[in-house]
Amino acid sequence: MMGRAGNLCKKGTIKLIIWTAVFSVVCLNSFSQYKKNTVVLDLAGKSFYYFDISYERYLSEKFHIGAGAGLAGISTLYKNPDEKATEFNIRFPVYGAYAFGKKKHHIISELGLTIDCLFCSCGSSISSLWPFISAGYEFKSSNIIIRVPVYLGYIGKNEWYPRVMPWAGLSIGVPF
Repeated sequence: MMGRAGNLCKKGTIKLIIWTAVFSVVCLNSFSQYKKNTVVLDLAGKSFYYFDISYERYLSEKFHIGAGAGLAGISTLYKNPDEKATEFNIRFPVYGAYAFGKKKHHIISELGLTIDCLFCSCGSSISSLWPFISAGYEFKSSNIIIRVPVYLGYIGKNEWYPRVMPWAGLSIGVPF
C-alpha cells in the first residue's frame, strides 16, 4: 500500500509531464528558426548523483525550461529469508535557465528543484525535494551544447554533508 509521500510523488510527476506537454504544444510554432529542443546528458549534474538525462525546451533564444531523470541506485532489501524487495532511487530535476551573452559563448544561470523518489517493489515511495541554483559557462552551436556549471544545492540537515552543498558538473547536449 502506498503512503502519502508516494501518492504526492506520483501526482507531482504526472503534473510535471502534463505541464511539459502543454508548454511544448503552445510554444511549438511561436519562435524564430533556431532549434527549440535539446536532449542533455549531465555528469555530476542536477540530479545530485553521477548522471541524469534531461529534455529542454527553449521558450526564447536565451530562456529554456527542462526536466529529466537520473537513476541514483538500485538495491535489494531482505525483510526475512523468504521475502525480499527491490528499491529504485530515481531523481527528477525540474528547472529553468537563462543564458547571458551573444553568439556561441554564454554565461548560464539555472534555478530548479530535484525530486528524489524511492520506488519499492513492495509498493512504498518516499519523496524529498532539493532546490538548487547554478551558474557557469555554456558553448552553444547548432550541433552541440557544452556547459560547465557550478551548483549550490540545499539538501537540509543530515549526518554526512553540509546543508548547502557546492559541486561542479559537465553537461553535453544535442539540439534538434
